Amino acid sequence: MINIFFRFWKIGSFLLLTVVVLFCYANLPEKIAINFDDNGNPVGFVSQQQFFYWTAGVIFFINFLVSLLKNAIIKLNFKALNPNSLWANQPQATASLISTWFNAFLAIVNTFLIFVVLGINNINSDKNQMLDFNYNWFIIGGAALLLIIIFWLPVRLLFTNPPSED
Repeated sequence: MINIFFRFWKIGSFLLLTVVVLFCYANLPEKIAINFDDNGNPVGFVSQQQFFYWTAGVIFFINFLVSLLKNAIIKLNFKALNPNSLWANQPQATASLISTWFNAFLAIVNTFLIFVVLGINNINSDKNQMLDFNYNWFIIGGAALLLIIIFWLPVRLLFTNPPSED
């Protein structure tokens, strides 16, 4: 059940991220401020097209690479790697857990990228292009959430038993 939730969240966040990038592309000025000095004044700019292509490329690359990695890891024979592991002796449960983890990882990364693109849009939507809002809490929260999801799979595999097969 949780795998279905994360799968829909992953697909929905990817679609929403695509819509947000397209919306921001149409809404952003020709020069997008990406670097700021200590006073919040812009000092570095990229063109609108360069921002769009780099953003779309990074989003596609991350989603494609993580999906390939997920498919490769699910196909591994864990019983050959560690025959004493309870998880390795239940390949369906292990595949489901790994699939759920990768779906959750991509869902969280895509959701974080949605807020990053919206933040860039917010900063650049004003005529002054000033960094007048502190985004540090967002970066710290995103990093903490990413650390939680990264360590969730190893902790689950090492310290829990797989569900019993009925």
